[in-house]
Amino acid sequence: MARGPVQDTVRAVSDLQPRRIAYVTTYDAHDVHAWSGTVNAIAKCLISAGFELDLIGLRSPAQLRTKAMKLAWRAAGARLLRDREPLLTRGYATQAAQRLKSLDHDVVFSPGTVPIGHLETSKPIVFWTDATFDGLVDYYREFTGLSRRTLRNGHALEQSALDRCSLAIYSSEWAANSALDHYQVDPRKVHVVPFGANISDEPAREDVMMAIDRRDPEQCAFLFVGVDWERKGGEVAVAAVEAMNRDGMRAELHVVGCLPPRRLPSFVKIHGFISKREPAGRQQLAALYARAHFVIGPSDADCTPIAFGEACCHGVPLLVTDTGGVGSLVRNGVNGHLLPPGASGEAYARIALEVLRDPKEYRRLAQGARREYETRLNWDVAGARVRELVTALIESPAGDQR
Repeated sequence: MARGPVQDTVRAVSDLQPRRIAYVTTYDAHDVHAWSGTVNAIAKCLISAGFELDLIGLRSPAQLRTKAMKLAWRAAGARLLRDREPLLTRGYATQAAQRLKSLDHDVVFSPGTVPIGHLETSKPIVFWTDATFDGLVDYYREFTGLSRRTLRNGHALEQSALDRCSLAIYSSEWAANSALDHYQVDPRKVHVVPFGANISDEPAREDVMMAIDRRDPEQCAFLFVGVDWERKGGEVAVAAVEAMNRDGMRAELHVVGCLPPRRLPSFVKIHGFISKREPAGRQQLAALYARAHFVIGPSDADCTPIAFGEACCHGVPLLVTDTGGVGSLVRNGVNGHLLPPGASGEAYARIALEVLRDPKEYRRLAQGARREYETRLNWDVAGARVRELVTALIESPAGDQR
């Protein structure tokens, strides 16, 4: 499933009739770091699914004016989100509309609602994302304490995107249900297609099975992956490993993606941010996954953590909080265990110990993780489903699913 770099215009090789997509985003679709690499991965996924792709990267308009507005609202004690300001969102729509005039395309496709919320086009619009605006409000820290202005603009933009689109694809049932519960939208438009794992060098199944068998059941290596130590539950992860060591199981916590804000015990190994741009970084990450007994994710809030799919690719079971869209990635007792929000480190340690003390159970979970990757959590499976949805959309008499 390894794929090459995204090009600005790519002709797909497919037995199916190629369809042309205008891929509209406020991110750089070439950047493997943007949105944890998901914008880049979706572009590659669409190419592999047999689409021809034109990349339309939008510039942020009116930065100085909206920055001044944000500072003014902050001084008043409210938070303003610049990317929900009509000055920006309408500017994005104007840019996109101008670029689309010169393209011969069948569908406009976006990895989010912001670029297309005000877009005027005669072509069907499709977006594929991991959350609604309503789902994020008072859930993520940066969406807490929002000004009335931002709440009004954010909900209006989300509704406008749902009105304009022909397909609203979400990466989890949680996100899809948020759209159906909090906005006016035809349910026939709404679909769930989980994201894949952002791995360019997929390990062979045989290698993963051997890595699983090499993991010592007499010790435990936890892997924590995330750039936000607080939101991702870093302190709970530390408490879990501390409890494991207290109970006589030699355990370590390997931290990737962030630098914790305090000095931690010697059983915590800090690896910092590891870039996937270079082969050395990808190899380091692969080695950490291969050696890990569990990926631990006691998050306060999460939409669709890409690291969980990557863990499954490497046959690593997940011990994670059942929050947001996580339940669409982790099936309790199949590729890991879901714990309730607020679960203690001791609760995570207890489950890890129970599983490790039964080698057959650990192997079943680890193999289940790889199976979930092969059957659900990879970009080829996702791309095939998106191809099916978009092809039906294009070929329908009205050109949409409404």
